[in-house]
Amino acid sequence: MSDQSFKKRGVDYPFARGHRTLPGKYYHDAGIYDEELEKIFYKFWILACRAEEIPEPGDFKTIQVGDESLILTRNSGGNIEALFNVCSHRGTQLCVEPKGTFKTKTIQCPYHAWTYGLDGKLIGAPLMNEGEGFSKEDCALPKAHVHNWEGFVFVSLAEEPELFEVQMEALMGKFSEWGMADLRIARHIEYKLDCNWKLILQNYQECYHCPGVHPLLSELTPFQSAQHDFSKGAVIGGFMDITKERGSMTMDGEAAAPPVCDVAGDDLQRVYYYSVFPNMLLTPHPDFVLFHHIVPKGPGSISNHCYWLFDPKVISDEKAQERIQSAIDFWDMTNRQDWQVCEQMQVGTKSKRFTRGYYSGQEDILVALDKEVLKALGHDDPK
Repeated sequence: MSDQSFKKRGVDYPFARGHRTLPGKYYHDAGIYDEELEKIFYKFWILACRAEEIPEPGDFKTIQVGDESLILTRNSGGNIEALFNVCSHRGTQLCVEPKGTFKTKTIQCPYHAWTYGLDGKLIGAPLMNEGEGFSKEDCALPKAHVHNWEGFVFVSLAEEPELFEVQMEALMGKFSEWGMADLRIARHIEYKLDCNWKLILQNYQECYHCPGVHPLLSELTPFQSAQHDFSKGAVIGGFMDITKERGSMTMDGEAAAPPVCDVAGDDLQRVYYYSVFPNMLLTPHPDFVLFHHIVPKGPGSISNHCYWLFDPKVISDEKAQERIQSAIDFWDMTNRQDWQVCEQMQVGTKSKRFTRGYYSGQEDILVALDKEVLKALGHDDPK
């Protein structure tokens, strides 16, 4: 896709004309979903959590990636580890709680009490003798690769993943003015949806639907102002203009907080929408940052965790709570509007009468998303 087509403002993007959507089976077929797990979610760098969710050694959070479970924890040195949640003895799942603290600073199997350090090394195996085919050094917990970017913890389950900086090239230095590593979670809402994970990414990256589905959003950020400024590899995005001077995406259009960190200039009148393929949606505003963490549960089911990040001083200010709530209320309303049409699309694309849809001139970014999926799967573009 040419830079020119992405930099063009206005209603129509000629690149998309003539392109058709993926066939319906890409949203429903169990075989394709399994292939996506193997070739995308088990291979790419994916969002796992915020570093602040596991602040101290021994704190942990578990995440599910397809059939794989990971324990995200901090070791005694303060570094984040991503340990496969499976005992080396006989495969028992070590931890079933979604989050907590390993008070003894160790991880113990509930079945036969094999015990591991926070770095994954086996430190205790009752009645097992070294030698005769058994060695503690050979029984450490397998690890996924970890990368911390701006306070977001990414993991890769691949044995030899692509460099994070290569997959996420477009993010390197992109939002440094927001100081996102220093922001903190003000609110988290989990949405459980009956739709395919790709439909959420597609919905997020086009505003063709905004006038009919999001009247308030369209008032605050007219869809004609959309500008896609990057489409390369796993990172695709752009921005829309905020109509109200020094405004934001809240119920009344007024800012929810002072500008974040060093945000200035044109960015004070923009809201950015970046898809970080395959499971993150990142939306920096002038005054806060919204992001979605998408967790596929099958071909037609996901959990979508939505987080609002603010300056910690704003979060601790009692007088700021009403403004923070206005931002939460706006996006919770907008999210639910989106989820309804995404679930309806999931139902509709299962019809035997649906083969492939047609993209409008305003949906060029969705063509790029489709191509990223097909490239990762090694599939030819359907004709």
